[in-house]
Amino acid sequence: MIDVMIKKISILFSFLFFSLSAIYAQNWDVITGSGDYIYGVGRGETEAEADRQALADLVSRIAMHVSNDFVLVEEEKTDNDSIDSKAFVRNCINTYSQSSLTNTEKWVLGKEPDVTVRRWIKRSELDKIYADRIAKAKDMLAIAVQAEEEKRVDIALQYYYWAYSLVRSTQRPDSVAFNGHKIVNWVPLQIDAVLSRINIVFERCEENNIDLRFTYKDEPVANLDFTYSDGRSECSGSAKDGWGMLEMAPGVEKNTYHVSVEYEYKGLARGDAEMKSVLDVVSKRSFPKAEVTVQAKKKNAPAQQPENNIVAKREDSVSTANASVVKLEAEKKIAPTQLVEDNAVYKDVYNKILDAIKTRKYTSVAAPDYFTLNGLDVYNKLISYGAGRIVGEGKPVFFKGCNDCVVVRGLQMSFSFDIGKRKKTFVEDVAFTFNKEAKCDNISFGLGTEAMHNILVKPTGWKEETREMILEFMENYKTAFCLKRIDYIESIFHDNATIIVGNEAKVTTVAPMNEGRVTDVGQKIIKYNRYTKNEYIEKLRRAFRAKEFVNIRFTENDIQWQENADGEIFSIQIAQDYCSSNYADKGYLFLLVDMTDHNAPQIKIRTWQPEKDPEFGLYGPGHFYNF
Repeated sequence: MIDVMIKKISILFSFLFFSLSAIYAQNWDVITGSGDYIYGVGRGETEAEADRQALADLVSRIAMHVSNDFVLVEEEKTDNDSIDSKAFVRNCINTYSQSSLTNTEKWVLGKEPDVTVRRWIKRSELDKIYADRIAKAKDMLAIAVQAEEEKRVDIALQYYYWAYSLVRSTQRPDSVAFNGHKIVNWVPLQIDAVLSRINIVFERCEENNIDLRFTYKDEPVANLDFTYSDGRSECSGSAKDGWGMLEMAPGVEKNTYHVSVEYEYKGLARGDAEMKSVLDVVSKRSFPKAEVTVQAKKKNAPAQQPENNIVAKREDSVSTANASVVKLEAEKKIAPTQLVEDNAVYKDVYNKILDAIKTRKYTSVAAPDYFTLNGLDVYNKLISYGAGRIVGEGKPVFFKGCNDCVVVRGLQMSFSFDIGKRKKTFVEDVAFTFNKEAKCDNISFGLGTEAMHNILVKPTGWKEETREMILEFMENYKTAFCLKRIDYIESIFHDNATIIVGNEAKVTTVAPMNEGRVTDVGQKIIKYNRYTKNEYIEKLRRAFRAKEFVNIRFTENDIQWQENADGEIFSIQIAQDYCSSNYADKGYLFLLVDMTDHNAPQIKIRTWQPEKDPEFGLYGPGHFYNF
């Protein structure tokens, strides 16, 4: 009896299998013959190989379908228009298949080593892939407009250009508008306007180093990337708080220097597969105003006006060092009680350390009279951080620091690194911390104008020592990554810290009722990985070993005192630009820090995400409990 039942079940399953196969065959006939779908087929020894071929076939057919309706903007047109137009359309469609080709269905047949994959999409769904990209471009334009209003030039240029490039890769770019403006016409005008307000002027030449001042609407530029030729190869630099540096090759002497202001920011698109692929496909738009010629200044003579009329006004707030400190002090936003007036003994030691750095007689102050052991350790790391030199030395400002220390701000240094045949330069604010015995106990990199303002001025009702404590902590945090102080980083993380890092991923969902068939949603998502403290520190240790240098820039931040928690608990949300010898990205950092013990702050939660999550925005204290 049991044998009979088994036989009947086997017959039933065989019937169902052949029925499903017949249904699939009929469905495929509809897909290939109805005209309502676009499809592609691929074969290979593995499913992955067959799938790549199927997608390539699908993309080719989509390109053929939309090529007649694809409108090219002027930058994509060439003399050989018919051939190059088809290639451009195909490449544009390829950018969708890599990251955001939505509602594409997949049917797998056979088994390895002989697998067939079928891919198809409804013709009516094609418009949606363009709609998603246009929406992304408009979000970027909103960011660019806000950044321009706030004079954050680098962000404005980046997002204007990225949005412009995204729109150029859509089917009908000339029909896409933002706030009543046709994007492909309006955005280049905005980029031109921003570039025309960037002024660059020669300050001085010291050996092979050329110091330049960068302003935007006559105010120091907070951050701006640029490239230049050192006489032998192309190099890259980064201006901060109004200062930038060119390092020329030995023996190269010039009277004029050519600086190219960065606006494409292609390197920062590594974390966004869609954006990177678009920048690879669309031709780069040239903006002549990004090319700046700076005339060298003759001795004892004012700077000559460059060819393209780009000059900077010589204002006290620009010509003095550390524009962030100077600006806050000039606006009377630093309370007098935050400053140390009786600072002669600190000033004496500070000046001797500066003389050692300027003359490169570094060991002349490497003694117990000038440094604590911790201070000497950081000093040695600082003078080993690339080729460092002082570029801005104005009036130092002496702050009352934590634990009866004195923090001196007002110095700017440039740092240069060789990366193969290229150079990379950074400018950093440098702060010195002295203990009660007037010995230097620490050296740190400043946060920049905006981040510093948001800590020293923005929060209301906070004690001045609380502001200084947070500022010093963030400066030390940044510096520890730049100088690869892994022991310090390990010491500030709580043993049970929650550490989350987000990365972009592409989701694929499986339709449970259809055997062998999945729906590739193609939706970009953020995948979050959680680490223990030991895992995170070991990950950092490996990363530091693989990098010649690390540099971090902080911009806008939001800091809250968690008054409902026991002790002095602060949440810090801050935008972070990360750059190293082999990787660069932008994202958002969230730290929950216990500062109850002022001598030993502890990070209880640390998260990083490449962009605001569409569901919950940025990580914050509300996402965690029992801290």
